[in-house]
Amino acid sequence: MKSSKSVLLCFVLSCTGVVNAGQVVEPVPDTLPGKGFGGLTGFMVGAAVGGPIGAVALGLGSAWAGGKIQEATGLHDTAYLVEQADGKQVVVRAPGQGFSAGDEVDVEGVRMTRHE
Repeated sequence: MKSSKSVLLCFVLSCTGVVNAGQVVEPVPDTLPGKGFGGLTGFMVGAAVGGPIGAVALGLGSAWAGGKIQEATGLHDTAYLVEQADGKQVVVRAPGQGFSAGDEVDVEGVRMTRHE
């Protein structure tokens, strides 16, 4: 009975959102919407013109182009390169929030907040 409680406790703790403290290294352009729009459009056109191979090829190329176009036009948002406590670097989106290099942050899933 005692081992089943331990297993249940481990399961519950593993399901909660893990918070990792980190530090903002630098802001980077967030071109995910452009990549998504370009990739979806290219996938659909490629499928109509070239079948499955055309869908994959044109989808990947259009995703890359969509991100580059969004970055070149200056219509991108800002994401942040964050170095976590374990030394791993991740890019985290934070729409509507402003962070500077050196800010202490908590990363929870794919979002981050100021460290308190």
